[in-house]
Amino acid sequence: MAKSVAQKNWYEIIAPDVFDKAKISETPSDREEKVLNRTIKVGLKELVPTSNKYYMDVFLQIYNIEGNKAHTKLKGHKTSKEYVSKMVRRRSDRIDKVMDVKTKDNKKVRVKIIAATINNTTSITKKSIRKKIEEIVREEASKNRFVDFMNSIFQNEIQQRLEENCKKIYPLKTIEFRKTELIEN
Repeated sequence: MAKSVAQKNWYEIIAPDVFDKAKISETPSDREEKVLNRTIKVGLKELVPTSNKYYMDVFLQIYNIEGNKAHTKLKGHKTSKEYVSKMVRRRSDRIDKVMDVKTKDNKKVRVKIIAATINNTTSITKKSIRKKIEEIVREEASKNRFVDFMNSIFQNEIQQRLEENCKKIYPLKTIEFRKTELIEN
């Protein structure tokens, strides 16, 4: 006995304003409700070809459908495990900082940052670096809307400021936002 095949429609997935509303891909579905709230993982290099952050994936969530266009909003990003493991080598220290910050538009964001020192250092120095990281990230988040905050991460603006301020404490090999995620209120 043959089963009836449901007719599926194809929906174009459209990136948010911060990525110039570019078409990302298409997805099939027999009902509109099945497309809503889907989360899509896209490489930052696909969304911003001029970016040198080949190791970053951006998470977008479908929130609205107009005709055959599925509009998305930014949910966060993640840095690849391979890149993180290459950051920290022998005779250097890994400094992790996890914190929740509020943006200017009152969105709560969980931020995970990793820094790698050039050489091994003391726990007091690592504590000072974590404190400086927290101070700068909280300040940047509080003066920017969520999309602007994320864009400054993608454009490496916050990382440069962090490096400039933290190298006064101890020389860093690199510093990167390992993961960000929008926490729903």
